[in-house]
Amino acid sequence: MSAPNSTEQPNGDKAAVEVAKAGVSGGALVLTGQAFRLVIEFVGLTVLSRLLPPEDFGIIAMVMIFISLGETLRDFGMSTVGLQRPNLTQQQASNLFWINTLLGTAAGIILAAATPLIARLYSEPRLYGVIPLLALALPLNGMSAQFVVNLSRRLMFKQSVFADVGSRVIGIALAIACAWLGFGVWALVIQTLSVALLGLLFRWVASGWRPIRFRKDPTLNRDIRDGAGFGLAGIFQFAASNIDTALIGVNWDATSVGLYDRAFRLLRVPAGSILGPLMQVVIPMVNRAKAEGRTADSVLLRLQRLLGFVIVWIFAVTAAIAQWLIPTVLGSEWVAAVPLFQILAIGGAVQVFSNISYWQFVISNLGKQLFYYNIITKLLAVLLIVAGSFFTLNTVALMASLGLAVAWPVNLIWLAKTAHQDSWQYFRNGVHILGAGVLAFIVGAAIMNFALTWHPLVQALLAASAATLVYVVVVAATRGARHDLRGFRLRLRLMLQK
Repeated sequence: MSAPNSTEQPNGDKAAVEVAKAGVSGGALVLTGQAFRLVIEFVGLTVLSRLLPPEDFGIIAMVMIFISLGETLRDFGMSTVGLQRPNLTQQQASNLFWINTLLGTAAGIILAAATPLIARLYSEPRLYGVIPLLALALPLNGMSAQFVVNLSRRLMFKQSVFADVGSRVIGIALAIACAWLGFGVWALVIQTLSVALLGLLFRWVASGWRPIRFRKDPTLNRDIRDGAGFGLAGIFQFAASNIDTALIGVNWDATSVGLYDRAFRLLRVPAGSILGPLMQVVIPMVNRAKAEGRTADSVLLRLQRLLGFVIVWIFAVTAAIAQWLIPTVLGSEWVAAVPLFQILAIGGAVQVFSNISYWQFVISNLGKQLFYYNIITKLLAVLLIVAGSFFTLNTVALMASLGLAVAWPVNLIWLAKTAHQDSWQYFRNGVHILGAGVLAFIVGAAIMNFALTWHPLVQALLAASAATLVYVVVVAATRGARHDLRGFRLRLRLMLQK
């Protein structure tokens, strides 16, 4: 990339202040954009769940397993390398672009060619038409990957947020219109393709960056090698994250897949909307903090406290009021998703802390170590889910959550050895927040179960309020947590002044 894309080492207090301001401003823009995106996706999820039956969502979920595998292969760590490098030349960035494009195209062709095998696996003839169309998203996303990196490295967070949110708003609007017109499952296909195409176009225009011709660069082999470590780790992550849906599709039916997928998405959309895009801000900012002489722990530990506080609260409260929330949001035909939602919340709450650890792997360029770690933890997660698949949907969800819960302390031990991270601090802080979340859930769920004669909305509001009060009191019981909460309030005020 050109000069603006390179990460320059700041000199002096003035540069440090500018970096801090850029971090706060970038974080504010990303979180504001993701909050808006979350609202839009929640509205889309609610409306589409009422226009389309669980079976239609189940069909798409069956295919999205293979789309997710294709996304892992078409990226293969190249985006992570592009974002992680302290300096990135125009030739390096262009080479990464062409590698992503080639891998995305290859993944799309392979997926389309595998259509008959996948349709037979699920015994679902409707997949013959759905899979080839959804496969088109892979080359589009492959071309888009390095434009995302470009915008992040240049701290163009406003343009990045606009491209991401704008493409999703239009995609959801198109899906709702098509579902209302009776397109059925094709409305969801149109949503996926429109988001991929519009995201590419918006980012291409916003960045103003154009890749040059592929040429072998002295850094190419190193970039591919480092990216391969993250890419191979991603394959194991994919297996652990999708084996549950695949086994449900094989052992049960599209309706069961739809119920599980909706419960999963209702939980993961809030966390994913915050943690995924925030990585585009965190990595460049930590790189600059390290250039100033500060440690990655000084940044990541504080982020864990703040993000863990918010996201665990979301999981605890929504799980407590799930018996009111699910039917209200999705409709009465989705009641069977309530226990799935509550069980998956356990793993989702713990996974927040594993995401922070993942950033440490990336910042420290430990792709190979991440791969080794994933071999152990993701293989264990897969074995647990396979064992659960012999019983019920709830057992599958429980095993999926258990796999996520076990992975977090393992990655803390791993990072203590390989990145010299102060893992005890991360563990102590995470357990404190998770304990507060458990107590909040117990209080909220108890109110939901014992105030059965009250109006459902009043019941849910009382349960959510009581759970929140308990959560905040327990989290704020330590001096360090109170200091972080005050700092969070000050940062929020600064963000709102921007």
